Amino acid sequence: MRPRNRRESADYGLSFLDCICCGFGAIVLLFVITMGASNIVRETLRDRLQEIAQQRLSKIEELDAQQTEVQRRAVVAKNKVNQAQTRAERLSSMMDTLSMQIAQLEAGQAAMMVDIEDEMDEIASMQTELEIDMPLPDINLPVGLPIESNYIAFVFDTSGSMRDTATDQIHPAAIEKIKNVLDSYPEIRGVQFLDADGRFMLRGTPGIWLEDKPETRRGALMALANYPTFSNSNPVPGIFRAIRSLYQPDNEQMNMAVFVFGDEFTGRAEPVISRLETINPRKEDGSRHVSINAVGFPTVLRYPLMGAHTGMKFANLMREVAYKHDGAFIAIRTGGRRR
Repeated sequence: MRPRNRRESADYGLSFLDCICCGFGAIVLLFVITMGASNIVRETLRDRLQEIAQQRLSKIEELDAQQTEVQRRAVVAKNKVNQAQTRAERLSSMMDTLSMQIAQLEAGQAAMMVDIEDEMDEIASMQTELEIDMPLPDINLPVGLPIESNYIAFVFDTSGSMRDTATDQIHPAAIEKIKNVLDSYPEIRGVQFLDADGRFMLRGTPGIWLEDKPETRRGALMALANYPTFSNSNPVPGIFRAIRSLYQPDNEQMNMAVFVFGDEFTGRAEPVISRLETINPRKEDGSRHVSINAVGFPTVLRYPLMGAHTGMKFANLMREVAYKHDGAFIAIRTGGRRR
């Protein structure tokens, strides 16, 4: 009986162990499966955390850049404020200086008015003496002008005092005097016309000589009579421009003359005379390259309040210039009566 029981117990024990092993194998398999899923979850979470961290880092970098830009703009704004304050201080200083200068000018205005009144009285006295003791020749043809000139440039004062008050055109008497001068030179090689500021009065002719023809003279006189541009009452720029632009040192046949027509001079004579010595020196034979002549219209001398001192300055300047530069100065009246 015993051997039989021993065999039954052995069979039962082997099956139990098989079940136990299978159970453990299943548990291990489940554990392995569970561990793989956990690794996938962990990797997913890790990738998500890395993505979030990268976003946060990008946001931090963006905030840093914005902070840097704000700081830069703050510095720029501060510099602009400092510049504005500096300009305000400079403007305030300039205003103070101008206020002081205005105060000085106002303080000296009364004294200047007294001086002007005294000068006007003196000018009026000089005018009376001129009319009585210094008659000015009224001429139709220029007297004492250099007739050997073959190139002639006219410098004409086109300011308001040389115009007809009714039409604002150049006074007909002045145009007539230009015609008289041209008639005294029946044959010349070239002619040109400038205003007192140095502008060439005939359009399209700057710096060139016009061929002297009857139609050229007629057209030029008509253009001068209707010349619309007002010049300053100072013929010096025109004289300088005429000599610089038109005199041809290489032309041995050139014998150039400048004729100045005007009635006023507002500058100082000494610098003009000195400058003319430079641009129109004497040649080896003692003569000048360009002779300078003047025809004076002392219109302002008849009206002391118009500034007769400028008319006297013109007469004195042109008389001196004509004397030094081989020319002649002739003073006439627009009214045609002998003075």
